[in-house]
Amino acid sequence: MESRDCRSFSILTYAGGVLKRRNDTVVAEHEITLYLNGQKFISLLCTPRSLRELVTGFLHAEGIVRSASDILHLHIDDEGRQAHVRLQDMSSDLNVRPRTVTTAGGQGGKTLGADIPGRECFFACDAAVLDPQRICLLMETFGGRSDLFLRTGGVHSCALSDGSDILLFEDDIGRHNALDKIIGHTLLQSINIDDKIILTSGRVSSEIVAKVSRRGIGAIVSRSAPTSRAIELARSVGMTLIGFARGQSLNVYANFSCFGDAS
Repeated sequence: MESRDCRSFSILTYAGGVLKRRNDTVVAEHEITLYLNGQKFISLLCTPRSLRELVTGFLHAEGIVRSASDILHLHIDDEGRQAHVRLQDMSSDLNVRPRTVTTAGGQGGKTLGADIPGRECFFACDAAVLDPQRICLLMETFGGRSDLFLRTGGVHSCALSDGSDILLFEDDIGRHNALDKIIGHTLLQSINIDDKIILTSGRVSSEIVAKVSRRGIGAIVSRSAPTSRAIELARSVGMTLIGFARGQSLNVYANFSCFGDAS
């Protein structure tokens, strides 16, 4: 665990009718500014680790690059405050201007890609047949994986799995950021994602489904709820969408045949 992920603050607590001071560990909020081909593009609020993966995953998830080979050069300064990216091809459609993404990972409820003409298409997903008991066990393991959450309670988690084991794990103050870091890992490490699934602790919005779909991953499993547009989009691209995966229960919202029951 990197110490820069956390900060210590003196706070006042009230419990059992008693006020007292104590030190509290709080997750660090970090800002990194992304420059594309020399122009300031966006500022991301995140946890200060896996920044290369975050930038790569963000560019892919927003439809700006399709593969790691589209990035000619990526340099992050020593303090992790600036990421300078040189792209293979920079479309004029991007309308580069300074902007900020909040810790929630979106801009007023929509991703940058929603403003980019021709980038709203998604890849169809081929979802594998899953075992519900195995998914429940997997989510139990996933729930206890984040030491940063156990220390601070202030992050979302995301993982890549083959349905049996957790292959990649990331957490961040933003659920979108955590997913972008996982996507970045898969691109930079050239990981085959044909039979993989995404695990997440956060709410599944249509933005999350779109990001996963753009990478061609066929299933999302969340401890939380999906939105109506997330369900509609998942069904339209053939993605398996599972929510409220807690304990020994889960809900399947899209692709019922993933558990061998198409009724």
